Amino acid sequence: MLIKTGLAAGMLLLPASLIAQCQVKGNVADPAGKPLEFATVALYRTADSTLVKGTVSDASGHYLFKSVPNGTYYTEASFVGYRPVRSAGFQAHGAEMDIATLVLHPTEQSLQSVTVTAKKALVEQHPDRTVINVSNSVLAEGNTALEVLEKVPGVTVDDEGNITLKGKQGVTVMLNGKLTYLSQKELTTLLRGTPSASISKVEILTQPSARYDAKGNGGILNIELKKNELTGFNGNAYANAAHSRKPRYGAGLNLNYRSGKINAFGSYDHAYRGEKELLSYTRRFRQSGQAEPDRVSFQHTVTDEPLYTNTFKAGLDFFADSRNTLGFVLNGNVGTYSNYGSTSNRLQKMTGALIADARSANSDESRWSSLSYNANYTRKFRKEGRQFSADLDYSGNRFQSNQLLDTRYLDEGGAYTDRRSMRRGDIPSYTWVYVGKADYVHPLGKNTKLETGWKSSYVAVNNEVKYDTLAVNAWVPDRSASNRFTYRETIHAGYVQVGGDWGAYQYQVGLRGEYTRTKGHQVTTDSLVRREYFQLFPSLSVGRKFNDRHRLQFSYSRRIERPDYEDLNPFRFFRDPFLYYEGNPFLQPELTHSAELGHTFRNTLTTTIDYSYTSNVINWMMGQIDSTNTTFQGPQNLKSFVHYGISFSASQPVVSGWTTNNFLSVFRNEYRGDQHGGNLRNGLTGFTFNSQNTVQLAKHTSAEISLSYYSKSVYGVFVTNPYMVVSAGVQRQVLNKQGTLKLAANDLFQGRKRVQTARYENLDLNTNIRFDSRVITLSFSYRFGNQNLKAGGSRKTGSDEVQSRVKGN
Repeated sequence: MLIKTGLAAGMLLLPASLIAQCQVKGNVADPAGKPLEFATVALYRTADSTLVKGTVSDASGHYLFKSVPNGTYYTEASFVGYRPVRSAGFQAHGAEMDIATLVLHPTEQSLQSVTVTAKKALVEQHPDRTVINVSNSVLAEGNTALEVLEKVPGVTVDDEGNITLKGKQGVTVMLNGKLTYLSQKELTTLLRGTPSASISKVEILTQPSARYDAKGNGGILNIELKKNELTGFNGNAYANAAHSRKPRYGAGLNLNYRSGKINAFGSYDHAYRGEKELLSYTRRFRQSGQAEPDRVSFQHTVTDEPLYTNTFKAGLDFFADSRNTLGFVLNGNVGTYSNYGSTSNRLQKMTGALIADARSANSDESRWSSLSYNANYTRKFRKEGRQFSADLDYSGNRFQSNQLLDTRYLDEGGAYTDRRSMRRGDIPSYTWVYVGKADYVHPLGKNTKLETGWKSSYVAVNNEVKYDTLAVNAWVPDRSASNRFTYRETIHAGYVQVGGDWGAYQYQVGLRGEYTRTKGHQVTTDSLVRREYFQLFPSLSVGRKFNDRHRLQFSYSRRIERPDYEDLNPFRFFRDPFLYYEGNPFLQPELTHSAELGHTFRNTLTTTIDYSYTSNVINWMMGQIDSTNTTFQGPQNLKSFVHYGISFSASQPVVSGWTTNNFLSVFRNEYRGDQHGGNLRNGLTGFTFNSQNTVQLAKHTSAEISLSYYSKSVYGVFVTNPYMVVSAGVQRQVLNKQGTLKLAANDLFQGRKRVQTARYENLDLNTNIRFDSRVITLSFSYRFGNQNLKAGGSRKTGSDEVQSRVKGN
């Protein structure tokens, strides 16, 4: 498999490097010399006027054609509302050609609006981040936000929704630049309930500046939802249908009205997702002090997991004048998720003698509602670049889980006995979040700016677990497994950073301080855990652009990862009669030092070397209770986690109409720690490879093909086997380019499976999970209303960061 993967990677990377000859660049402007953004620029061969390449100008009016073979060409620029203009012919040779500015003159038509038809690249590389334009991806169609993240280069998502980036845990997920303040499980539920059709792009920040919250040892994944700012009334409607082992479907509507000083917008999405998974666990148990196991259990589970989601958004922007904007936004997510499992579990001695044989019917029916409200204000001063923005946020999140575990036992002959156990659970969870923040930007001269800001957040969590067991046809409270847990967290943060240009160097230096006060109260036992601490988080970024080919950048930051609220709750969550999860109220926050050194060549090849050291790393450990043959898992602080890595990112056209984006990350992870009397020393070198290719098949038809390979990796005591995912899709523009029809096939060969092994203390565990990942999706979207963008009318909101740490069930 590894040899095949290497050959595939080599075939995808090789052609682009062979044909690179010359790059052609230039600018597009209006008669006043003002740069024109989104102008279409085409490169033609002079001999026969054959189209060779096409692109769009950026915000500075600049355009660039890479890898142009030697020859004679001319360029032509066009923009709606302007007359096209053609350059003089030129001979492309050598390393670089600089073409005279193309000046576009307006037509006699009204200049009040211009139609924007530009399409952004699927992957964009920036000095401080990588951007994945999800709305341009065929393969993202019909997926959830969690599945979209799985397709991001360098990102891995496991069966519990835990996310790693370039081999590192502790990744912070933000929505529209805001923290979710949900735990991992509740965040996973929320992402499963967010359709890909509502996502505009995903931003990857591996070294965030002091302006961002210090949370997230592994970096930040920021999901930007779509927001329409076109003038007049316009919208977009879509529908999709899919099939895997179970059917899936979804539909949604996005509306926008902008006129004068008002911009009103809203959207609604509904989706159903059927899912069936196959899980197998083999556990081998050793008595204390013994080298060989004396018991083994074989567990097989089939799950049926229907998911219904409803997401909606409504908002209003009021442009008081050209400098002051006031905005209000409501976001909602309501849905249900159920997990119905049929399980067989046979526990026997290594000799084959039966100890217990159980059949379980488990159901976990969850429902949730999440509502968030935002008010934001932006003030742009007369001095260009000077700006003040403020946000107030409130969100209320309710998660309710109802469990039923019904277990019957069999004898040696396979017949049911009279022995039976039933357990039911009522598990509600509430989270309230209040956030206020303000940011100020002040230019210091022509090439330098000062940024400073303040943020305060208050989070209140109320979790309750009520378990009953059936005894003599009556439900009896199980007080040993029931619990109520409350958690309060207050964080006050301030930051200051200075950045700009100094000769050939670009720099940014920042310092963030965060004061944290927490109180966890286990009400049932009246146990109280308080923590209070202040931490400083410096950040530094220095870059130098040597020429148009080479750029070097170094960055450093110190970051923190606080425990999930529910990981602090010492209640027991039963998966089946032989396995439960348990929280740890004494968890300490993780602290990380992270550094990166990156080199960019011709804006197409980026090489990054990174290192990070994390103390008190939180990891899920496991153990065995010999007397009951029960396995438990829970979070523990280990001494340290060390990560070394090198990554390569290449993005460029192979031939006319074929663009390839390739990402390779090689890393080594090492865990160290002592827990439960066991000594953990676990390290492994692994890699991930991702290739995304877009091909223009015809004038209105394009295809997308992706290949992702994940090598063997380590997470604490768990070692995961390699796997590979191949996906393909095609799209066609119809109905005068207002409609788009897409057909996508994800994980064609059902390669996505989780095969894990773990050995710790007196327990060996082998896991095999076959995900419901091969999905065929057909979708249609239609844009209607005014599709014209008012000249100069683009605006970014001032809201930047708010709601990631409450677990759903």
